[in-house]
Amino acid sequence: MKSSKIDYRLFLGLILAAGLMYVTFEYKAVFWYLYGASMLFLISWVILNDELKKHFSFFKNIIPGIFSGIILYILFYIGALILKFIPGNMDALVAKGYARYEPDVWYIWLLLVVAIIPGEEIFWRGFVLKRLENDLVPWVAVLIMAVLNGAFMLFSGNFIIALAATLASAYWGFIYLKRPSLSLVIVSHWTFNLLLLLLLPIY
Repeated sequence: MKSSKIDYRLFLGLILAAGLMYVTFEYKAVFWYLYGASMLFLISWVILNDELKKHFSFFKNIIPGIFSGIILYILFYIGALILKFIPGNMDALVAKGYARYEPDVWYIWLLLVVAIIPGEEIFWRGFVLKRLENDLVPWVAVLIMAVLNGAFMLFSGNFIIALAATLASAYWGFIYLKRPSLSLVIVSHWTFNLLLLLLLPIY
């Protein structure tokens, strides 16, 4: 522990995010619109309460971002294969999550690219993780951030979605620790979602 001082901005940001995620998952018919609006709102919160620093050039992060996104997709693909052999119908639960939340129109994809994915990275890595690092050992900060990210996904009612969010969040968190660049994790997140949901869907 580096400090015992309470970070009220972080605490309020998390309360705000939890409320937004609850409302977003509560209204499934307009899920993607509410999710996009929520991420834009959280981006605004971060801008008003923190300073986003540019550590590395965007263009220098394209290749490592794409590569890391591909690696995460491969790990999830292997995980999906393993789930087929685990008792408890876990594979069907994943397929149900895909069917419910898979983007199906071009403007949802546009929303993902310009608002949702950047918003998730700016809030969870650029705000939550960065502020947790002020008080905790870095790897502990990553794990807490990832668990919180996954916990908010429990509002979906699907444990596998929450687990997937936790694992992916931890992955991008450790990348951000090694190379604190939002553009890198955003490109990685873009690549992962493109492969997972459009180019090479697992389900």
